[in-house]
Amino acid sequence: MRPTDNGHLFLSRVSEFVLSLPFDLRILQEAITDDELPRPLREQAAGVLIQAFSHQEGSGPERFFEDVLLLRIMLGQLAAVDSDEIKSFCDRFDEVFGSLPQDLPMLEAVLGPELWSSLTARLSSLSKLIHKGKRPAQYVSDDATWDSLYDDGLDFQTAYNVTEEQVRNRLRRAETVLDALHKRGARPKPL
Repeated sequence: MRPTDNGHLFLSRVSEFVLSLPFDLRILQEAITDDELPRPLREQAAGVLIQAFSHQEGSGPERFFEDVLLLRIMLGQLAAVDSDEIKSFCDRFDEVFGSLPQDLPMLEAVLGPELWSSLTARLSSLSKLIHKGKRPAQYVSDDATWDSLYDDGLDFQTAYNVTEEQVRNRLRRAETVLDALHKRGARPKPL
């Protein structure tokens, strides 16, 4: 595949990811409530949810680029676990998990190893986030909070005001995504 082909595919897929973000986050809501999944993955899923539900600075779709990439990385980590429970969970959302083997290497190639590693490492730092006075581990431990996260997901979905036209107008070059990620601090700081 030529680099320009990869760039066009990247823009196309990121556009789709941005538009489907509120719906794809439901997968993580399901993961949090599935006690057959490994607890560390459920806590990471809660961290990604909390990150996405947090107020994002900016007005365009670029404020969600980091969230869509963290979501895909999280889904990739779920899919990488070899267990019947994970396979069964992934099969429930085959339309999303089925494309991960092609999507993740393409995302990594376009973003580059430094930025990709930084985003992947960011997943573990999400455990420190606080949402409504609770950390991700507390949301996993207390099933009474699951409804609260579900309601927050509905609120997020309702307030999500990113349109296809906005995405089409803003996402014309892969550099748009890279620049937005660098501005948000996804790139590691030089020593």
